[in-house]
Amino acid sequence: MKHLISSEFKKALSLRFFLLSMALIFLPLIVVIPMINGSYQFFRPLEVHSQLFSSSAIALLFPILLVPLFSGSYANEKNDNFLLYVKPRVNLTDYLFAKGLVNGLVTLIVAFLMIFTPFMFIEYLDPFLHVIQYETNYYEPVSVGTFEFLNEKSVFLYGVFYSLWVAINGALYVTVAYLLSILIKNRFVALSVPFLWWFIMNFVAGVLGFESFSPVYSVFPFLITSQPIWVVFIPFITLIAAIVGLLIFIKLKKKVWIE
Repeated sequence: MKHLISSEFKKALSLRFFLLSMALIFLPLIVVIPMINGSYQFFRPLEVHSQLFSSSAIALLFPILLVPLFSGSYANEKNDNFLLYVKPRVNLTDYLFAKGLVNGLVTLIVAFLMIFTPFMFIEYLDPFLHVIQYETNYYEPVSVGTFEFLNEKSVFLYGVFYSLWVAINGALYVTVAYLLSILIKNRFVALSVPFLWWFIMNFVAGVLGFESFSPVYSVFPFLITSQPIWVVFIPFITLIAAIVGLLIFIKLKKKVWIE
């Protein structure tokens, strides 16, 4: 198993993965901050951090941004007939587990850094650089939503916990995409389903008047009033249930090596 996991990490950590990761982590800082700086009234760094994501396409496109990192690995190997060479050499369950585990872990790390790196720059580095403009004539801070209570305890705690929350959700969405690539022959359809779910359920929740249960607002709660913490776990638990259901279906139907 250790060899399989190591092998999958080597596959994942390619030049393409590195370039995509750097784009996700640093482009928000490089592109979005100049756009919002001076265009909004900011009273504290956390407001800049929340506006950074609510003003960009990250919140809207979140799952589809992470899927290209490594989720399509299984589908690519299947299309290239690489699995025909792997099949006689490894335990099928171990191979599936190792690939899924690495997919989730690398996405977790990149998604965490995508949120935490801007947080560290805005909160701790910019006070020395003075890049971001703040309103100084009066002080009227805007809530960052559901996770505001963490900031009341510790700003750093907020940064770590919220970044981890986004990262875990990202890892779950790419896991859904990975499992669907096992079940569905059409690679494009399989990898697009998590994004379609993200987008459609956000629309449906808005139409029905249950915006607080939208997947978008559960992960990026900046454009909605603060909700009880249990609310964000409803889409989260739904996502876990979907993964469990997919795993059971794959196991029962023995879909791992479908041609």
